[in-house]
Parts: sequence; C-alpha cells; structure tokens
Amino acid sequence: MKKNILHLMSVSDISRKLRTGSKRRRRIRRASRHRLKSSSKFIAVTGSSGKSTTTGILSHILEGHGSIRSQYGRNTINAVIRTLLHHRADEQFVVAELGVAAIGDMPPMANMFQPDLAIITMIGNEHYTSFRGPDGVALEKGVLLENIMPGGVAVLNGDDLFLPKLAKRTAARVVTFGCENTDVNYRVSGISVGYPNLLSFTLTGQGQKLLLETQFPGLHFWMPVTAAVVAALELCVPIDIIQARVATFLPINGRCSVLQTQNGPNFILDTAKAPSGTLGLAFDMVESASAPRKRIVLGIISDYAGSSSRQYRDAWQAANSIADQVIFVGKNITSAKPSAQDVEDEKIVGFATTQEAYEYIKATSTPGELILLKGSGNLHLERIALAFNKQVLCWEPRCKMGGDCFTCPGVSRVFNRKFLKRKEVFDRLAFWRLRKKSGYFI
Repeated sequence: MKKNILHLMSVSDISRKLRTGSKRRRRIRRASRHRLKSSSKFIAVTGSSGKSTTTGILSHILEGHGSIRSQYGRNTINAVIRTLLHHRADEQFVVAELGVAAIGDMPPMANMFQPDLAIITMIGNEHYTSFRGPDGVALEKGVLLENIMPGGVAVLNGDDLFLPKLAKRTAARVVTFGCENTDVNYRVSGISVGYPNLLSFTLTGQGQKLLLETQFPGLHFWMPVTAAVVAALELCVPIDIIQARVATFLPINGRCSVLQTQNGPNFILDTAKAPSGTLGLAFDMVESASAPRKRIVLGIISDYAGSSSRQYRDAWQAANSIADQVIFVGKNITSAKPSAQDVEDEKIVGFATTQEAYEYIKATSTPGELILLKGSGNLHLERIALAFNKQVLCWEPRCKMGGDCFTCPGVSRVFNRKFLKRKEVFDRLAFWRLRKKSGYFI
C-alpha cells in the first residue's frame, strides 16, 4: 500500500513545505501583476531543442535595437518569476526561455508571463519519464500558445510534424519558418557549413531576403538562428542590425561551442545535455568537417525509451562510421559491443572517469585534429577541453554543484570532499556565493 508522503515527514518539514508553497504563490501573483502593468514587449521561447540558443541569439539581436532583459539557460518557474520581478519599466523587451520537466510545469509559467510573441522551436522526445513521448511534450508546451496576449504572434517551426496541432492551439497570428517545407512564411535555402567553415544561409520571406553568416559549426543551427531572426523581423528590427548581430553571436558554452588549442586539438563541446535524438545532429558536424583526424568522446545519453544497451550500441555504430576513434567515458562501453578487432585497433577505448579520458587524449593528441565531446552535463566532459588551455584541478566525477565548468572558479581547485559530509543545501549556498564573489554567476 502506498503511503502518503506527509506520513514520512516531520511536523517541521511539513510546515516548511507549506510555507515555501505559500511564498511561491505570493511571488507568482506579484510577478503576474508586474507583467500586466508593463508596456514592454514580452517574448517567450520553448521547445525540445534549441530554445537556449534561440533565446540567446534573439536577446543579442534585440540588444542592438533597444533595452532588454533576457533570461536563458535557467528556465524554471523560479527563473521566470525573478525575471518578471526584476524587470524595469525602461526595458523595451523581455525575452525568457521557458522549460518544462514534468506535466503541469508550463501552465503557471505561461499564465504568468503572457507573451506578446511566443516561439516553439520544435517538439521532440525529452524528459521521457514524465511525458512518455513527443505527444506529451507537445501537449504541455502548447499551453504557451494559449496564453499569448491579444494581437500577439506565434512563431512556429514549419518543418515540425506537430505544426498543425500547435497552430490550432492559439488565436494569435501564426508565422512559420522552415527548410524542407515550402509552404512557410520564411524559407531557408543555400545552407553552407563544414568545419572549419561555419554555418551560413539565406532566409527569404515576406518580401525580404537576408544572407546570414554565423559562428556555428553545425547545419542544425539553422533552426534556432532562423527562429530568432524571424521573431526579430516580426518585432520590426532593421535587417542590417539583424545580420550584424547574428554574425557576432558566439555559441553558448557547452552547446556546440568551439574551443581551439595552440598546437593541439580543436574541440566542439556539446556537453550541456545528450538526448538520444540529438546524437545524429552532433555526429553530422563531425562528418561534414575537414580535419586530419576526427575523434568522438561519448558520455551519458539521456531521454530514450527501451533498452539503454541498444542506445549505446547504436551510438557506437554511428560514431564509428564517421570518426577515426570513439572514446567512451563511464561504464557504458560494455553496452556498445564492439568487435575484438575494433578493440585491438583502438577504434574504441573506454575510461571510467573524465580525468582518465583527458590524460589519454592529452597523451595521444595531434595538432589540428577535431574532437567532439558529447554527453549529459553530469560528467562535466568540458573539462577535457578546458584542461588544454588552463589548469584544471577539480576532477570530481559528480560534484553535485550544478551548472558547468566554464565559469566555475572551483575548476582550478582540488575538490573538497568534506563538503559532502554537510547538508547539501549549505554546500550549494556556499558554492554559489563563491561564484558571485568571484564575478562568475550564471
């Protein structure tokens, strides 16, 4: 018989939980009132992939056109509440990324934010344990469209199979973009990419034609770039500003950002997350690239149905077909089931920790080779690349501090295991204070 969770909690725990819920409800009401009093343009971005990059690019474009408050990377309801409460009257635009991890996450955020323009980048198979597939994801994210303000705009991916269903969820004007679908308002053509050459393409629609040059190493970034540019055009940003700002936007750290080393490898860091559906996009970057040697480092894969063994086996076979060597980090190399010949030829190698993988790569690296780091954020694979350019002393397998290692001041310090003996909440508070004090706070 399933026990009520309250039976397992102390009186003080129950009281604290109730106070926390009451406090959040009060903050939501305050944020909602603050939003409705504002005359700024509110733009919300969601989707299964590309939402952080879309929000980042659009924010970068709008910064060249007016005053702005932006929020991305952290996309929970608490982040949205803070964005609304800290929004000033003199800010012309408020751009926020809205993420969901479970059923019921979107309604309070969407109802509170009420965007003038909403973007859905795509619908995919994310947070599988909660949504059980793309249909559940579409149902949840579509709530955002139902909360667009009167006279608002919905910017939707015309190549997405869920477009017809999503478009029916809103009374707002729907604007579509796409690469394959010709029946869209804005169409992408003339795509060119192949590292070290970066992505460029032409966007045509609504009587306008833009040549867009970017800093992205992969073809699939046409989607977030286009979503952001279409939104900017709908917000009446001049074309020359859009083109100039897109050309200077650098990929977000860990989301296919590029790190070059002196007389060493070049890295593409796709280390923020690794849903199984994104592996092919990452591998395509390696396949289209030109380099004297190509290697792929694979960490933990997430968001899939069925057997984990099959996921890692398929990942190994796909990576092996395009890379000179595949390096597994973690225990999942056994699931790949490589042949004895591949193991003997070192087409595939495996290491238990990120540090061991780094030491191997450092010892075997060659100038100009291309190395893709792909895996969920919990292994912090980005340290492999960072260690080529600066001292990395923290090789803790699971630091439990959240975030990434790009701006963490602790990456150059030996991890203090005594932290783990204290309550985790105090560890986190001390850690974030350290970041803020050091001038690094995401």
